[in-house]
Amino acid sequence: MIIERKDPPYPRRGPSCLLVIFIGVGIFLGIFVIQNAEEVRDVIIPTATPAPTRSATEFALLADIAERDGELAEAADYYAEAVRLDATKPEIYIRYINLLIKIGRAEDALARAEEAAVLAPENDRIWTALAAAYIANGNRLNDAGDPTAADLQFAEAYRVAETGISINPDNATAYAYSAAGLVLQANADLYQDAQFRAEEATTIEPDNPLGRLYLGIVLTYQGFYTAAREQFQLGLQAEALPQLYYELGYNFFGDGNVSQAILSFQDALDADPNFAPGYDALAHMYLQLGQDTLAEENGLRAVELNPNVARAHGRLGEAYVRLNKFQPAIEEFTRAVELYGEATDQNARFFYLLADAYLREGTQNCPLAEPYFQQAAAANVAYAEAAQEGLVECRRAALESNP
Repeated sequence: MIIERKDPPYPRRGPSCLLVIFIGVGIFLGIFVIQNAEEVRDVIIPTATPAPTRSATEFALLADIAERDGELAEAADYYAEAVRLDATKPEIYIRYINLLIKIGRAEDALARAEEAAVLAPENDRIWTALAAAYIANGNRLNDAGDPTAADLQFAEAYRVAETGISINPDNATAYAYSAAGLVLQANADLYQDAQFRAEEATTIEPDNPLGRLYLGIVLTYQGFYTAAREQFQLGLQAEALPQLYYELGYNFFGDGNVSQAILSFQDALDADPNFAPGYDALAHMYLQLGQDTLAEENGLRAVELNPNVARAHGRLGEAYVRLNKFQPAIEEFTRAVELYGEATDQNARFFYLLADAYLREGTQNCPLAEPYFQQAAAANVAYAEAAQEGLVECRRAALESNP
């Protein structure tokens, strides 16, 4: 038997044919892509689709919904975005300005209102919103103890409200703010003109709550308490504004009816639980009644909601003194006099009370107390005798410690 042996074939040398084909195709495609880069990019890379964006109207709608749900800060953010996207819609600006006033951002409201007046100078409601912003900013300055700057804002409110009236003589709210700009300057020479404008507001629109509010205030300033109370009550029939309840409460207080005043201030807080002046007014009333714990509770809430109201810190300080909490009282009185800046006939009480609280805490505080006794006595003669007694006590303590 013959067995044939075959030598194994030698291994192939060089690349396979298939590999050569792949390399050739790759080189061809590379050259093609280089030569036709733009066309290939358009085919391979999809065109980016821009993310959908909301319009100014949609943001305004979201703001309206948030406002009705009580989410006021969120609503303000939505309005801010709406006017950023489209500053040509006066109605959105007006709603934004009014909301900023409502949440206590008077300076922001004034800035936005001034923008709107430049963009739509022919719109009487824009000028009305600007007047409202000036009133709010004036009230803010008054609260902070700067009546001079406040009066300048009220004068501006009158000026721009009159601009609104010149554009639309039937704008009742503009008449109301014109009256406010005059009466809130607390200048008796302006009361008659203020009353005329407030009466015009209620003639044009009998259910205008702001017209009733400022007519009531100007009547109060002139001592016509019963007539003023009627105006506040008529305004409340139109709309339950917390400011109307607040003014009605102080009208009752002026007539000596503290119990009815407290009920009105509580009504103001029912209308708006974040109405800081309502808590401050309740603290004031409870101090009158000697209910110091309730005065403390309401005073704390007032300064929590608005820490920039000098009188609210002063009243809270009074409650602390009566409760023998002298250190917290000193802190509150100090904040009050810092906001006031200097003693006047109207705020000298808080300067005296700060000095008295220092002295009650101990005669070692006399160097801190004496300047406030002196300022209070110089600003208001009603405190001269009591302040002098405090100064004498400090001198006696100094003599006893340095025989």
